[in-house]
Amino acid sequence: MDKRNSQVIVRPLMTEKSANMASGGQYTFEVVKDANKVEIKQAVEQLIKELYPTNKSEVVSVNTSAVRGRFSRRRRHGRAPKDGKKAIVTIAGDPLDLFEA
Repeated sequence: MDKRNSQVIVRPLMTEKSANMASGGQYTFEVVKDANKVEIKQAVEQLIKELYPTNKSEVVSVNTSAVRGRFSRRRRHGRAPKDGKKAIVTIAGDPLDLFEA
């Protein structure tokens, strides 16, 4: 895997909503903030190729969303939030076992 592609995807996001979307072929990933849609598409295609060599899947579309971190307070002290970015990737073809529970 290309070095940049391996750093683009941080982790898959597993929530109740993303589990429901996974049954329809949409998978949610946390990505680095400076990644664009083309880089995310290439990284997901590389990931599918390496983890599932016999899988006949292709990336159809990529939607991105900036996630704002939540500011938390404890008495007088506040903690700076960690902002991020998430990508919802639509995949046509065989489903991925990554999101199967």
